[in-house]
Amino acid sequence: MSARFAKYAILFSLALVTSAVQTASGQLLFRRVGGVKIDAQGVIQQDFDKLDQATRQQIQDHLDAADQDISQSTAMRMISLRGLEDAINETHRSGQPLPAEVQYMAGLQRVEFVVLSPKTNDIILAGPAEGWKVNADGSVVGASTNRPVIHLEDFLVAMRSVDAANQGSGISVSIDPTDHGVQRLTQFFNELAQRREFDPSLQDDVEQVMGDQQISLTGVPQNSRFAHVLVAADYKMKRIAMGLEKSPIKALPSFLELAVKARAKAVRTSPRFWMECNYQPLAKSDDGNVWQLRGQGVKTLCEETVVSRDGTQKIKPNRIASKWADSMTSHFDDLAAADATFGELRNVMDLSVIAALMKQQQMTQAVSLEIPAILGITEVATTPAWTVPKKVPTQCSFVRLAKSWLVTASGGVTVDSWSVAENFEVDASVTEVAQVAVQRNADRWWWNASAN
Repeated sequence: MSARFAKYAILFSLALVTSAVQTASGQLLFRRVGGVKIDAQGVIQQDFDKLDQATRQQIQDHLDAADQDISQSTAMRMISLRGLEDAINETHRSGQPLPAEVQYMAGLQRVEFVVLSPKTNDIILAGPAEGWKVNADGSVVGASTNRPVIHLEDFLVAMRSVDAANQGSGISVSIDPTDHGVQRLTQFFNELAQRREFDPSLQDDVEQVMGDQQISLTGVPQNSRFAHVLVAADYKMKRIAMGLEKSPIKALPSFLELAVKARAKAVRTSPRFWMECNYQPLAKSDDGNVWQLRGQGVKTLCEETVVSRDGTQKIKPNRIASKWADSMTSHFDDLAAADATFGELRNVMDLSVIAALMKQQQMTQAVSLEIPAILGITEVATTPAWTVPKKVPTQCSFVRLAKSWLVTASGGVTVDSWSVAENFEVDASVTEVAQVAVQRNADRWWWNASAN
């Protein structure tokens, strides 16, 4: 590589995250999160505008129209699946859009417990909840914690995709440069080896040579919000890692900052970062009627592809990349609170594990619970069709280093929900949750076990 590149690292990344919010009148307010749009062909359009104040207020008004008891903070909000099924059917019969409390599952922020209630033929989901608000990017989050709430839409997809999640590569997303793009880029730099001066216009050349990066999705419908959450989290992770976006928490500098600090040697490297499930063994009661998800939920891993001048690729460990991945894992809770994208990822992972657990343990059969709307057996609750994300134009930026690095960022997310659901142990202490869970405070499909 020429002296022209001896002081710079070249970074490739991507951008995609979309969402949609409807008001009680059915008005579609926007279809993006963080200002990033995707066109009808599935190509990402770079646009980082924040949600305008008028639209944000409309969404907040939609939230404020919900049951005011939702504003109570509680460590244990209960969701009756039988009651949720009834609420969905009732809304369908009325011909009205879903109310906010149904659309956002009464503000539940994580599913921590699953409780079987044979006496009432019900299954209850429980976890923390609080009052809600809409943030600057349009995400519905907790009023004080900023942690995103669970979307009914994602829960329905998890329940309906449970068998697909147990086949092939399971639930996954991968956003990677093409082999042809990597080869063209290698050739491009070899041809420029004699140049000595750094030229900032090289950024445009590199992006054109590299071409689009491809998005691969498995295990859930590619046109679902669930799939967009996976892609968004992958996108955010790499942008933060590669310094295209400032980390929202000081404790997590970019991978390139770590490389500069470590005085990295001159290599051609392609670090691959990906996120996957990070749970402790699930806890279950002696009678199998109470289950608890334990653990942080998400961890980050990495590997490195070294590309030689002739385009040959070789996988090997990279201590700097590993250090960054470990740092993201250890600070994930703070990251999820600072950027709702990562909290959304953990939510869909939780939902996938719950769906796999219910299927493995045949829970609906055990309590004689029928939920055809939730399972998609009937067409009462159809999920919106989203644009299928297909590709992302390469982005690059130059970061001064002591020696030359050519960095192409790739990665993904894997959700091995069935393996998590199969790993459990008996813990008698969770039994007491059952007694709290079935004590409804009102005749409705959700209630608080306790208020703080």
